[in-house]
Amino acid sequence: LGSDHAWGGNYFMFGGDVKGGKLMGEYPNSFHESDPTNIGRGRLIPTTSWDALFYGLTQWMGITDQEEIDYVLPNSPNFG
Repeated sequence: LGSDHAWGGNYFMFGGDVKGGKLMGEYPNSFHESDPTNIGRGRLIPTTSWDALFYGLTQWMGITDQEEIDYVLPNSPNFG
């Protein structure tokens, strides 16, 4: 069995301390079939994993020890 859920997506963050106007990841150069991020049928490979967003969020919430971050975010070694 598989899943049709991807590992990237669009997310918005709101709050008084959020520094807005920033884009995490890279916008595709083109939506043409020759673009390397286009795998067909309207599917694009994201440049940044959705869980990479939580790396900074854990630090903002006070989790700064790498061992604790790896415990909270077990995939963190995959996105640095």
